[in-house]
Amino acid sequence: PFASEIKVEDGEPIAKKVVAGANGVLKFYILKGDYLERLRNIKKGHVVTEKGLFVVVADEDDREAVRYYIPRNSIIKANDSDTVDSKAVISEPENQEKIVIAEWDPYSTPIIAEAAGRVSYEDIEPGYSAAEQYDEATGQSRLVINEYLPSGIKPTIVISTDEGKMIRYQLEPKTAIFVTDGATVAQADILAKTPKAVAKSKDITGGLPRVSELFEARRPKNTAIIAEIDGTVRFEKPLRSKERIVIHADDGATSEYLIDKTRQIQVRDGEFIHAGEKLTDGLISSHDVLRILGEKALHYYLISEIQQVYRSQGVAIADKHIEIIVSQMLRQVKIVDSGDTNFITGDMISRTRFKEENERIMRMGGNPAIAEPILLGVTRAAIGSDSVISAASFQETTKVLTEASIAAKIDHLEDLKENVILGRMIPVGTGLYQDQKIKLKQN
Repeated sequence: PFASEIKVEDGEPIAKKVVAGANGVLKFYILKGDYLERLRNIKKGHVVTEKGLFVVVADEDDREAVRYYIPRNSIIKANDSDTVDSKAVISEPENQEKIVIAEWDPYSTPIIAEAAGRVSYEDIEPGYSAAEQYDEATGQSRLVINEYLPSGIKPTIVISTDEGKMIRYQLEPKTAIFVTDGATVAQADILAKTPKAVAKSKDITGGLPRVSELFEARRPKNTAIIAEIDGTVRFEKPLRSKERIVIHADDGATSEYLIDKTRQIQVRDGEFIHAGEKLTDGLISSHDVLRILGEKALHYYLISEIQQVYRSQGVAIADKHIEIIVSQMLRQVKIVDSGDTNFITGDMISRTRFKEENERIMRMGGNPAIAEPILLGVTRAAIGSDSVISAASFQETTKVLTEASIAAKIDHLEDLKENVILGRMIPVGTGLYQDQKIKLKQN
């Protein structure tokens, strides 16, 4: 993750336990240029110090069954040409202690110095905009930005580089400061840490309520504001006591956001972000993902969020089952431009009906309608089915049948559910014929 502290050197070998995985005879090789050279002098207890050591498990026909790379700092646990079974240990690390590759703080978002320079404070005054707090873990006192700040006060850490450049980092409420005024910092030093307050709300909305929220396509209460375009973040002058963030794209386009001061901002001035990234804390709305990133990104988002809940409970579900439900949630479109069709702007219709009507109009030389995808919850998607029988069998039976009779709807029995209800042959399988036409021969 961002701002992790790397604990290993570049190129440092990480040994692992190697198990045969197949029955056969061990053969050791070392990489010499582009070729593997046979090594017959490898004995049990040998400590690997050379690069490019491989072991092959050969089967009874002297063919390669499996091959493994043995890292440096490994101890060989079998002799060359030994016969082993699939569970035999070939090598293991010389040091059995687990190696830490990186460390990070999962409960806070660090602010990292982009360049070396001297630190100066702006609007950071103990007793006014910040307070001293004792950290029991380190035994040190740190300045922490107050939760509620006076109007117009923006606590900021400024780094003055040797090249005369000024880099500014605006601090959010509850941010702990790790550097002192006037201190010299190096590149990648931690300047401050902002606690992640959204973790608690994530736990509360986890489990089945979260799954229900996703399947019913409800907007979360604490919806995160996400970027609509790629570009560079700029903090402009506050407007009506709200933070004003403007994203400037490379092509000159801009996107402006007014953010309430009670929200936790997760981007900083000058940072480059991509469309779909969160600007504030909170849960991302599925409708925003569809509007900004499109249908494919929404499929990935919904599957990831739903699977995250089930996997946390130890339940394994194949993605295909969720994909089928999501495709049903996306089966309707909203008319943006009716063209020469019979649709009205704002109508919500099925993709099948939209496609058929457009094909009919285009055959006549007219202008087709234009529509945008919409996300419906599973309940609304079922009630909005083109089939009267299918919709009436789910919920709001009286309403569905009344509206169908007023509109003189015809159910063509094209889908699975309505055919099951009527006891007809279901329209699936390799024996399905599309035209449903029977030729009659007269004698």
